[in-house]
Amino acid sequence: MPGVIESFVLLGLTSLGVSGAALGIATATLTYGLIGGIGIGLQLLAQSIFRPQAPKPEDVQTSVRQPAQPRSRHYGKAKISGPWVFAESKDGTFFKILALGQGPIDGFEEYWIDDEQVTLNGSGGVISGPKANITIATRTGVPTETAYGISTEFPEWTSAHRGDGVASLLAVQPGVDSEVFFEKYPNGINTNYRVVIRGCRVFNPATETTVWNDRAAAVIRDYMTHADGMRLPTSIFSTPLAAAGWLAAYHRCNENITLKAGGTEARYRLWGSYFLNERPGDVLGRMLACCDGRLYPTPDGGLTLNVGGWQEPTVILDEDAIVGFTELSRGKDIITTANVIRATYLGVDQDYQTADADPWIDVADVAGRGEIERDIPFVMSPAHGQTRRLMKKEAYRANPNWVGTFQFNLRGLAALGERLVRIRYPLFGIDEVFEVQDFQFILGDDGILQGVMMPVISMPAASEEWNPATEEGDAPASTQTDVDRTIPVPTGFSVAAVHLNVEGAPLAIARLTFDAPPVASLKVQARGKKTSESQWTPIPVQSGATQADSFPLDDGVEYEFQIRHISPSGRPSAWTASELLTAYGDPVAPGALTGVSVNGGLGRATLAFTAPGSNNLDRVKIYRRATVGTPGEGDLIAVLNVSQLAAYNYTDGDATRTNLLLTPDFASDTNWTKGTGWTIGSGVASHASGSASLITQTPSMSAGQNYRIGYQVTAISGGDIRSRIIGDTAPDGTVNTTVGQKLDTIAAPTTPVTFGLRASATAVVSVDNAILFQETASCAPQGVWQYYVKPVNRSGLGNPQGPYQVTVF
Repeated sequence: MPGVIESFVLLGLTSLGVSGAALGIATATLTYGLIGGIGIGLQLLAQSIFRPQAPKPEDVQTSVRQPAQPRSRHYGKAKISGPWVFAESKDGTFFKILALGQGPIDGFEEYWIDDEQVTLNGSGGVISGPKANITIATRTGVPTETAYGISTEFPEWTSAHRGDGVASLLAVQPGVDSEVFFEKYPNGINTNYRVVIRGCRVFNPATETTVWNDRAAAVIRDYMTHADGMRLPTSIFSTPLAAAGWLAAYHRCNENITLKAGGTEARYRLWGSYFLNERPGDVLGRMLACCDGRLYPTPDGGLTLNVGGWQEPTVILDEDAIVGFTELSRGKDIITTANVIRATYLGVDQDYQTADADPWIDVADVAGRGEIERDIPFVMSPAHGQTRRLMKKEAYRANPNWVGTFQFNLRGLAALGERLVRIRYPLFGIDEVFEVQDFQFILGDDGILQGVMMPVISMPAASEEWNPATEEGDAPASTQTDVDRTIPVPTGFSVAAVHLNVEGAPLAIARLTFDAPPVASLKVQARGKKTSESQWTPIPVQSGATQADSFPLDDGVEYEFQIRHISPSGRPSAWTASELLTAYGDPVAPGALTGVSVNGGLGRATLAFTAPGSNNLDRVKIYRRATVGTPGEGDLIAVLNVSQLAAYNYTDGDATRTNLLLTPDFASDTNWTKGTGWTIGSGVASHASGSASLITQTPSMSAGQNYRIGYQVTAISGGDIRSRIIGDTAPDGTVNTTVGQKLDTIAAPTTPVTFGLRASATAVVSVDNAILFQETASCAPQGVWQYYVKPVNRSGLGNPQGPYQVTVF
């Protein structure tokens, strides 16, 4: 038997390939011949030993410039940042690379910039919001990584700078205008970048694959074997008995536990991080604590995990096995007992930071003895329900029915590797299930095994029973809220025109009115511009003022104005929405013109009017349009400076043009040569059906010049009529078949001799008022026109009058 026990000791502990010091075990406990006995130190790997001050979850969320920081590694999901490994500016753009931890990690789930979650497009650009100009790239830290493509900007960062095996992030902050710098980057180059990741992939004992998994058994096994963890050989976890134990522990962790709010969660998950400069025992201890786990050697030389649970023990130790006991009592002493268990855990809803769980309180015991508290960190437990289940087990350990240390003869060896045993000791009426806290061998002076010694505490089945409705408690309120950390936008903003008179000239400005800032330290900035332009002009705002006056405004031009708050450090709010304003220095239109007349003529229109007696009258604008409608600046043909009550005449066109035709009104049968079928009488020239012919005159005309022609068709039935100039050629005007005023312009041939009106053979037509004159450059355009007149003030404000329709020949 001693040889078997020695094998258990040596295979179970010394074969781990790691020194006792690395596990936090005093090396002397592995020597033989100690007076009083020796134990295999099961609990030395349990959570009660490894509870120093552990790093907090938020410790991996900071980003510092000092690159010589301890490396970190992450399990489950974590919200992390990391030290700077590169930071440089180029042409106003700032580049920063962060080392996020040992890779490879499984992937990235969320991106946060200065406490604001952002969404990236396919190119890594932030989609919207104040951070929309920032670009983020990431690497998961595979063994052979790809360097970030910044060598164009920084040749020293070559393709060899891959960062193999390190998860990382590149943030690119483009330069922005100084006015919006603090709006975009309130923390400047210290803008904090954090990511929520799926951490390291681990070996899954159930599927025998290495994938992302957060079940406690899989995480603990990975940590104990990984090169960045405890570096233990996988062989001790792969013996048949050890592998079976790890598989059972995994299935235990993977069990679904019903939640008070509905749904389920896995029984034991591990999320969190560790630094590579931590003692391995410290890291292992906080992992075991979060799944109520214990490590045990197996008889085949392996090491396995037992995850907290309860079942009726198969090992029963009665008075025949008990040879002695020490410190046996009902419950713990006042120093070690507790009736209020307080705990912290990883608050995923608390920005992945340390959160306080709902305390576990033994109300009846508190009523009798007052509060006796115990604080326990479960910093790798990612769920409030999981933490409360662990707290319940701790409550039973802190206030057990029985506690003590039993010495057993060699029958006690049956409890080796067992977590729960039933002890029957009728002398004290004990018949309960106990949890083994430690297992020690008792050796004689000669080194011969005499028995075993086990510290134990009562652990009834109720310790594992779970009622989520009454026992899950209430998690702290989530801090995952949208906190508005922006500078408030000004309120009560409006704009109105103010009219001034500067040295006799009217002038308009904009008066901006707004509420006083909600905080006295905030100042108001203002700006304005024409809506058609892009450049803003600053508007001074006096300290403490609630209004400001703009620069002079151009009459009739639309402007837009904005204001914002700015903090003493220069951090601005967003600009307000634009307020639009169109103003005039003189907003009152002058009175209407009187006696307005407009007459058409040969290459001209003549206008006459009398100015009103308005003090603000400045000038009169004259417009010519082809159609009826509001005249615009494109229709303007003249601006006349006028005085009050004065009469004015204006000619649009060439006032010198005269009709080259004699007796154009056909008042007599003279000056015209009548072709076949033409007659003159009753003030018209008429053509009868029969043959095509002309009625003509021979005025003096110049070769190649344009001649304007006009005539009225007073009656027509059948056929057509047109104008013609005859020389070496005979160009025609428009062919007309209807009554009404007809207008033509014909370029005279090389040897113009005769002007005529030609009727077709079938035309029965009468014409009147024939016109022929040479067109000049100063002639008003030929046609039927709508004229408008508009008296305006110095700001160009006035009301148009018209239309006055005339024909310009």
